[in-house]
Amino acid sequence: MPGVVDAPAGPAWQGLGFTVAHQKVELELDFANKSLKGKTEITIHPHYKELRVIRLNFRQGEIRRLNVSGKIPSMKYADPYESLQLYGPHYHQRLSSKIDGLLKCPPEPDLLLSVPKSVRIEELDPFSVEAQDQMALRATGAADDSEGPLSSKAPDTTLPRFTALTVNIEFTIDNIKDGLQFVGVENGDRRYPHAFTTNSLGYGAGCPLFPCVDDPSSRCTWELSIKCPCSLGDVFDRKIRDPVSSNASGRPKPTSNLGRYISPDDEALDLLVVCSGDMTDEIIDPKDTSKKTVSFACTSPLSAQQVGFAVGPFEYVNLAHFRESDQDEQLGQNAIPLHAFCLPGRGDELRNTCFPMAKAIDFFSLSYGSYPFSSYKMCFVDDAPEDTLSTACLSICSSHLLFPEDIIDPMYDATRALVYGLASQWIGVNIVPKAPTDTWVTVGVAWFITDTFMRKLCGNNEYRFRLKQMSDRVCELDYERPSIFDMGNILQLDSSEIDFIALKAPLVLFILDRRLTKASGKATMSRIISRLFLNARMGDIPNGAVSTMLFQKTCERLGHAKLDSFFQQWVLGAGCPRFQATQRFNKKKLVVEMMIKQVQSEQPSTRDLDKNTFMRDVKEEIRGIYAGVVQPVFTGSMTIRIHEADGTPYEHIVEIKEGVTKFDIPYNTKYKRLKRNKRQKERAAAASGGDPNAEVQEDVLLYCLGDVLQSEEEIQEWKLADWSKEDEERMGQESYEWIRMDADFEWICKLSLVMPGYIFTLTTSQSLQYMAAQREHPLISTIFVRTLMDRRYFYGIRVAAAKALIKHAKEEINWLGLFHLERAFQELFCLPGSPMTRSNDFSDRAAYVLQLVIPEAISKVRDNNGKTPMRVKRFLYDKLRFNDNSNNEVGKSTSS
Repeated sequence: MPGVVDAPAGPAWQGLGFTVAHQKVELELDFANKSLKGKTEITIHPHYKELRVIRLNFRQGEIRRLNVSGKIPSMKYADPYESLQLYGPHYHQRLSSKIDGLLKCPPEPDLLLSVPKSVRIEELDPFSVEAQDQMALRATGAADDSEGPLSSKAPDTTLPRFTALTVNIEFTIDNIKDGLQFVGVENGDRRYPHAFTTNSLGYGAGCPLFPCVDDPSSRCTWELSIKCPCSLGDVFDRKIRDPVSSNASGRPKPTSNLGRYISPDDEALDLLVVCSGDMTDEIIDPKDTSKKTVSFACTSPLSAQQVGFAVGPFEYVNLAHFRESDQDEQLGQNAIPLHAFCLPGRGDELRNTCFPMAKAIDFFSLSYGSYPFSSYKMCFVDDAPEDTLSTACLSICSSHLLFPEDIIDPMYDATRALVYGLASQWIGVNIVPKAPTDTWVTVGVAWFITDTFMRKLCGNNEYRFRLKQMSDRVCELDYERPSIFDMGNILQLDSSEIDFIALKAPLVLFILDRRLTKASGKATMSRIISRLFLNARMGDIPNGAVSTMLFQKTCERLGHAKLDSFFQQWVLGAGCPRFQATQRFNKKKLVVEMMIKQVQSEQPSTRDLDKNTFMRDVKEEIRGIYAGVVQPVFTGSMTIRIHEADGTPYEHIVEIKEGVTKFDIPYNTKYKRLKRNKRQKERAAAASGGDPNAEVQEDVLLYCLGDVLQSEEEIQEWKLADWSKEDEERMGQESYEWIRMDADFEWICKLSLVMPGYIFTLTTSQSLQYMAAQREHPLISTIFVRTLMDRRYFYGIRVAAAKALIKHAKEEINWLGLFHLERAFQELFCLPGSPMTRSNDFSDRAAYVLQLVIPEAISKVRDNNGKTPMRVKRFLYDKLRFNDNSNNEVGKSTSS
């Protein structure tokens, strides 16, 4: 068995010693063989006369021909793929070390060119024509990276000191392993043939298709030419147009690829090239009319990983037509062109999915600053590795995001993913992280402005509800993990690392905005982001590379506050605070005595194995990635809202500075508690058919949500429980309605407030999680089903109540939770007095979600032996048997 071949080690990379000013790339795609060939011309500006080695990145291909300023250089090329031959798991450590160089930032060079001695680097006359031309290129080129991979210097606009070098390389890639995805070319694959680049903005995910400097900080202008077949019929017809391959009659053979048949209509489909930059030319090859070359120019400086393209028989849709007329008039010539492409037959799905994009790009342009490119393109392809792959002015999107107008399930998530791809054009492409550890800034800001638009599109309730879900998820996942700052160094380790940054970083910006807005009285984060984009546009951010320190200083300058402690805790530090709070009303002093204790340090050091995190944990253990020290104390202000006896809310701001914070909240109300009288009046009114919410003038109680199913008849039919006399007596003695901590959502935390259970029932939206954690009890099941049946609640609260009822579907309380779920479904979706469901009508999204959630909750009910009760099986069978979707204008997604 042959051994593992060691790649020759190159010299230590301490900087390139040159700047790339411009690069031309010509590629020719061969669909039938899944290969490409091409050539590139790289114009570089040396930093000193003694430059002897040009270091470039290139892998998986072969160099056919090269020269440096017309002279043939010596070359050292080590393709890392050649040494990656898997012989068994015991070789894992050695093989993983072979690709460590590719995962560095920037990746270590694979192609070393020695500058021929005959090529002389001379000092330039600063007033010569060549010097002026170089200065113009350098002004738009990349920053000087001689001080490290990501230099903090601005693009050099001074006169060039040395003559430029031109590197010409011809190459082929016969076996493409990464960087370019071919679809629909394999035998038996009936999909439309197309191809697209898979490089993304992440470090270590650059462009391996042509020799270049694969470093996000190395940015230059580009010219790209893509040569491909003219039509779909020409994709597999390479030999057919050759006279030798024709039959005796001279007619071409049927188009096929190992038996692949393409219909005559599909053969005529033109292949389109969608690429970063602006199209400058499209010409038919004079030597082979079945091929064409499409050229593009990128006048904005871009790194190699920000250049992408797709080739296929795409349908074109002009999304600018979805721009509202008043918005079109307001923007005028400043309206950004919007182009979308999809595979044949999916144009209607594209229009339905992407119609909000015109609104999104106009919202971003007006709210945060002008779009950094001349147009925006979206191309939907099959087998995309991610939902969106962002390159300059082009997002390559997964066709799984497309959905027709009669499908509503993926509406929010698909729109959010597409809007994020658009937001990445401002920050992610135009503005890049200065170092891998600064990735949280670009990812966080892009997701933050994405969610800001989603709030405009879907409303504030949906926005806040999903933020709360994200916050709970962060508290669950942020356990024994690095900070979002340090996590930037391990993004290549596992895909969950960037997913976690995308989850936590926008939340950190949200709570920062809440705190700064409270201090200044006006929205602050939007002004910070606008200033960040403006500074990048004006060239005040060197090379468009933002750092954590620069972002913090911008926040401090516009927020008029020092943020060292905030960034230390939430960005540079790991973990989330966990608060335990206790309260007691002091009748003598007329104050509420509270104590808030931080207990995040008391979490268990070990946890059960989790299939979702096991592989990530293994990778982090092998690589020696360890979590940061849990912070014992998080500091900041917290708003506590108390609804006192008269129902009036009072807000109190408390500064959290220590692990244990004690404070007194003054009591304001002089009224006696009226809740007991109010409940009696509600029942009497419900029994008499009156208005249960009608109040006499002196009864100023405001809270009324959850007061459904109050009549004696409904209480009996629904098997509802009520408070005991002892509980009602205690409730009558309470001096406040309820207490709500962190009322302004300024913390990503877990809160545990010790209060009597009946007080939690008065603030269902905050305490659902608390009550869901309690033991099964008829009274709690009653509270949940009343919440579920109250249409005034936001649908997310009702969904949470339905899921919480699962815990109360136990034999110990006579399956009361199951009865409440069945009765709720019967009341909401079945014919009166019959188990037969009404015809589906999904026009009401809230009702549709509940119609999905309630049967799902019922399906999770188990008996004491862990088995599904026959009653549950019968219920689900009946509902499926009687399900009628024939008159439903809105279809149901197969994913649900």
